Amino acid sequence: MRNTLFIALVLLSLGCALAQSGSYPKPQIPQATGKPASDFSLKDQDGATFNLSEQRGTWVLLYFYRGYW
Repeated sequence: MRNTLFIALVLLSLGCALAQSGSYPKPQIPQATGKPASDFSLKDQDGATFNLSEQRGTWVLLYFYRGYW
């Protein structure tokens, strides 16, 4: 019982150390920071067309949700 607990703690510690040692990927388009987004169109939840170009001069928050359908 005591050895099992010790082995579990060692494995947990190693797992945490390996998880933190991973490197994060670099941004794909770092030169796009601070530049206007490209124009696009899409349908909203009511079926109306949303054009990004029509929102110029206003704050826009885009939230892309990965649905499970």
